[in-house]
Amino acid sequence: MRLCFNNFLFAFSFALDCVEKDYFHTASFHGKRVAYLSMLLGEYFQLDKNQMNDLIGCAILHDNGLTENYKYTDSVTENEFLKIHCVAGEENISYIPFFKNAQNIIKYHHEMANGEGPFGLMTSQIPLGSQIIHVTDYVDVNYHLHNMSEDEFNNMCDDLKKLKNIHFDEKIIDAFLQTITYPYIQQCQNDLNQLLNYNIHNIYHDFTQSEMLAICRLFARIIDNKSPHTKSHSIGVATKAAQMSLYYGYDEDLMLEMFFAGAMHDVGKLVIDRDVLEKPAKLTDQEYTYMQTHAYYTYKILNDMDLGDIVHWSSYHHEKLDGSGYPFGKVADELDFNDRLMACCDIYQALTENRPYKEALSHEKTIEIMRNMVKMNKIDGRIVEDMNKVFKDLK
Repeated sequence: MRLCFNNFLFAFSFALDCVEKDYFHTASFHGKRVAYLSMLLGEYFQLDKNQMNDLIGCAILHDNGLTENYKYTDSVTENEFLKIHCVAGEENISYIPFFKNAQNIIKYHHEMANGEGPFGLMTSQIPLGSQIIHVTDYVDVNYHLHNMSEDEFNNMCDDLKKLKNIHFDEKIIDAFLQTITYPYIQQCQNDLNQLLNYNIHNIYHDFTQSEMLAICRLFARIIDNKSPHTKSHSIGVATKAAQMSLYYGYDEDLMLEMFFAGAMHDVGKLVIDRDVLEKPAKLTDQEYTYMQTHAYYTYKILNDMDLGDIVHWSSYHHEKLDGSGYPFGKVADELDFNDRLMACCDIYQALTENRPYKEALSHEKTIEIMRNMVKMNKIDGRIVEDMNKVFKDLK
C-alpha cells in the first residue's frame, strides 16, 4: 500500500486532537500548534529537511500514547503518568517507517533541564527535538494561544524567562524568545495545514505487508484503548475481515487492505466523548444519535488520508441494505460486496464479545440474530451463511 506522509500526519492529528480535548480539555488543533511552533524553532536551529520532517511529525504525534493510560489519580504521580504516555508514544511511532531517525524524541519530550522530569535526564542527555517539543507543548497547554492577546503574550514570555535552567535549557528559552513573536502566535489561531505543508517533505511510502500490519495494530490499539469496554474490537473485526477474504480467495494485497479497513473502521470513535463510549447502560436517543456520528468521522479521517476504497469499506460498516443505516443512508445498490462484508464482520464481532451491558453470545445465537437481520433486508444473506461456515469451523 502507498501512503502520503502529510496525509497520514494531518488525519492522525485530527483524531489525536479529539482525544486530548476529551481527556484534558485542550483547545482544538493542539498538535498542529505545537508542530508549527516547533517548526519555527527548528528553523532557528538550522535543522535539515529530514530532521525537520522528524521534528514536525513527532510534534504532531507527541501525545499519541495518551489512550494507553489516561487516568491520573492520587496513587499515580505526575511524573509516573507522563512516563507512561511517553513510553507508549515512543513505542507506537516505532511501527511507522517514516520515523527512522526520530528515536527518543517523543519518549523524552517531558524531560526538564534540572533533571526532575519523568526519566531524570539532564539537558545534555535530552535530544534537541524533545526539548523543542517540550517548550512548545508547555506553552500551548498552559496558555491560551488560540485566542491570546499581545499583553498575555508578553506575560507568557516573562514567565518563560523564570523557567530557564529549571524546566527548559537556557538556549531553548532564548531561541523561543528570539523566534516566536506575537504575529506568529496570531497565526496559531488559524488552520495550520497550509503553513505546515510548505515545510514537510511530501514523502510517499510503499508499505510492506509487515509495515501495514504494524500500523494497523497501532491504530487499533489507540482506538480500542480509548474505551476498555471495546478493547480488542478493532483487531477482532480486522481479523475476521481477513479470514473472510481468505475464504473468498482474495489476493494478498486485497486481504491486507481489508484487514486495514477493519482495524480502522472505528477510528471515528476517537471523536466521541468517553462518557458516552463507556456508559454501562443503554444510551438515550440523543446519546445514540451522537454515537452514530463516529462513522462519519471515520469517513472524514480516512478520506483525508486518501486511502481509496478502504475509506468506504471502513466507514460504511453501519449502513444497511434498506437505507436505514448511517452515516449516509446508503441503499443496497450503493454498497459493494466489501462494504457489506465489513458490516457483517462488525456485527459478528460485536455480538460475540463481552460488553458492560451484555455477555458474549455464542456463534449459533449470533448467526440466528444475523439471519433475522437478513430477513429484514438489513445485511447480505450470502455473507452471513458464508460466515456461518467459516467461523463455525474455527470454534
